[in-house]
Amino acid sequence: MIRELRKKFIAINMLLIFLVLLIVFSTVCVSAYKRETDESRMTLQMLADRQDGQGPRPFYVGQRLPDDFVRAPAFVFRTDPDGNPHLIFLENISVTEAGLRRIAQEITAAPENEGVLKLYNLRFFKRSERGGLKVALIDLSEERAAVRNTVLISALSLLASLSAFFVVSFFLSGWVFKPAERAWQQQRRFVADASHELKTPLTVILANAGILKNSCAEVPQGLWKWIDNTEAEAKKMKRLVDDLLFLAKSDGTGQPAVHAKINFSDLVQSTTLSFESLAFNRKIRIDASCVEANICVNGDDFKLHRLVSILIDNAVKYAEDAGTVSVALVLRRSRAALSVHNNGIPISEADLAHLFERFYRADRARSGEGYGLGLAIAGSIAEQHGGKILAESDAIRGTLFTVLLPAGRGT
Repeated sequence: MIRELRKKFIAINMLLIFLVLLIVFSTVCVSAYKRETDESRMTLQMLADRQDGQGPRPFYVGQRLPDDFVRAPAFVFRTDPDGNPHLIFLENISVTEAGLRRIAQEITAAPENEGVLKLYNLRFFKRSERGGLKVALIDLSEERAAVRNTVLISALSLLASLSAFFVVSFFLSGWVFKPAERAWQQQRRFVADASHELKTPLTVILANAGILKNSCAEVPQGLWKWIDNTEAEAKKMKRLVDDLLFLAKSDGTGQPAVHAKINFSDLVQSTTLSFESLAFNRKIRIDASCVEANICVNGDDFKLHRLVSILIDNAVKYAEDAGTVSVALVLRRSRAALSVHNNGIPISEADLAHLFERFYRADRARSGEGYGLGLAIAGSIAEQHGGKILAESDAIRGTLFTVLLPAGRGT
């Protein structure tokens, strides 16, 4: 349980940290893109504002770059009223006449005053001037490289930050849950020790009750009901102690108890037969015709028998009189699917979420025997064998418990 809590703690921490870092680095990347785009647009407008034939101002080593310095390859051309382009400025780039005409035609046809020529990897800015157009263009390679580097650095920083936070969260979770783990171990030991200590006096009580029942002549007639009541309550208490001890041992190992290959089909069939007499008393029919043969699982025979017994016992106990309990076993993609169904009183949605919790009893079971440990034990056994239990219930389809276990075909 503590291990699962630690996993959830780390997962929630990492999710929150990932979302925060993702927002931060996304903001950085978007800001970098906007900054580079704005800088390119400002450069284009500056180039468009230059007089024809005006080049960049000279600068000397050690001095600050002039404001109109152009870092990226760029050029400016003007079109006459007939649409013919004429170059008026070039910076670190060369353009052929044919290429210039194609670019001019594309930009002239463009409805917006600024945009991107994807085919040429150029950003342009145009405005009407002297009966034609004055167009400034700048190469996008530097802009895109800057944005790409920012994204790459952000991604690497995100991965490095997540790795660092994972290590911190892992050790922090151990420190946070250490007191809880200690308390859980103490509670588990107490339950196991108490269960062991209670078994001896309960065995003595049951033995004494049996001796009294066998001494018919010596027991006054009026005491029989007290003896029967004592024996019945002692048996109930013994079942509770056995269940608590089983769960305490399960919590202690935390590992699946895998011992041998078991023919699960035969186990389900034999377990179902043992409930025929109980079902007959209430005129309930147990249908096990859908149990496929030779489905095998690796596990503990005793525990798997108990798992099946718990589910069938519950189904018979809460089935409607003269109803049917259906037991089915099929192989689904290397998993044995055991289903137990009845049409008794449905389990509410609120109860379904807590069915496999210890000492939890749904409304419909409050008037019956038991302490709410049966399904908790069934869930524990399924987990020990690498499987899980699902529960569904409504007034129309009835109640269905499904157990999924790793399995295969026997020979």
